[in-house]
Amino acid sequence: MRTRWLGAMLALFFGPIMTQAATDPMQQRTVLGSIGLEGVRVERGYAPSPLGQIHYQDVGVAKDGQPIYVLFHQVPWFHIYYTRAQAELAKRGIRSIAFDTPGYGMSSRPQQPPSIADYASALRAALAHLKIDRAVVVGHHTGVTLGVELARRAPEQVQCLVGHGVPIYSEAEAKARLNNPHWDQSYKPEGAHLSERYTFLSGRLAGSPDALHWSVFSLFLAGPNEWFGHHAVFRYDMADAIKELKVPMIVLSNPDDLLDFTLDRVRALRPDFSYRRLEGTSSNMAFDQPVEWIDAVTSSVAASCSR
Repeated sequence: MRTRWLGAMLALFFGPIMTQAATDPMQQRTVLGSIGLEGVRVERGYAPSPLGQIHYQDVGVAKDGQPIYVLFHQVPWFHIYYTRAQAELAKRGIRSIAFDTPGYGMSSRPQQPPSIADYASALRAALAHLKIDRAVVVGHHTGVTLGVELARRAPEQVQCLVGHGVPIYSEAEAKARLNNPHWDQSYKPEGAHLSERYTFLSGRLAGSPDALHWSVFSLFLAGPNEWFGHHAVFRYDMADAIKELKVPMIVLSNPDDLLDFTLDRVRALRPDFSYRRLEGTSSNMAFDQPVEWIDAVTSSVAASCSR
C-alpha cells in the first residue's frame, strides 16, 4: 500500500518537471526515472525491526571480494539520496544497500521519538534479516550517528566506518537546536507551505535544484514527526561514542557541507582516524556529485581499511 501511495505522490510531485538543458550538470533537473539505475541489478524490499518495517534498496553485485557497502542517509531524506551513488558503486562491482531510516521514506513511522540506540537496534535487525554479517558502513549527517552507534554496539559487523559531516555539538549548540520550533507542515492556500520550505532551503543549501527539490519532498513525505531523527542526534553524546570506537573511521567533509566545521572537532578527539576534505560544491555531495564522492569513498576505504 505504501509503495503504491509513494508512486502516486512521486508522479504528482515530479510529473511536471522537465529536464532542462544546461552546460553545468549541477543545474540539471531530472525526474525519478532518470535517476541512474538503468541496467543494474536493483532489489527493493522490507525488513522487520523493533521500529516496524524498514525499507531498503539493494543495488549491484559484489565482485572480486569487494565488501558490501551499507548506506545511512541524513534525515529527512531517504534512500533516494544515495541512488546515484549506488549506481556508481554497481559499475565498480560493489553491492550496496541503502536503508530508509524508520520514520522516513517508505519505512514505518514510529509513534514516539526513538533514541539513536533505538534506530541503531532497528537497523541492526534489518541487517540480520538480510544476512549481512559485515560491511563498510557509510553515513551522512544523521546517518553518521547511526553508523557510529552501530559500530559501538557491534564492531564485528563494521569493517570500516565512513562519515561525511559528523554531527558533534557542544552542549549549548545541541540545546539551542532542540529548542528550535518544528516546521509547520499545515496546508496553506496555493501550496505556500511547499514554497516556504523551498525558499528556506534555497538560502541554506548549496547544490543543484534537483537536490533542493528532493529535500522539500523528503520533509513532507516524512510528515509532522520529521523532527524525530534530528532530536535523537541532538540528544546523542557523539564525543563519548567516538572516543569508544574500536573500528577504523574515515571522516569526510567539503566546504559547502553544513557540518564542515565539525571535522576538526573529531580530529581533536581521534587523531588516529583518517581525514579528507573534498572539493565538492554541494551540501548534498553524494547526490549531486556521485562520481567524485564515490571516488573519494572507495579510495579512502582501500587505503585505510583492511578487509
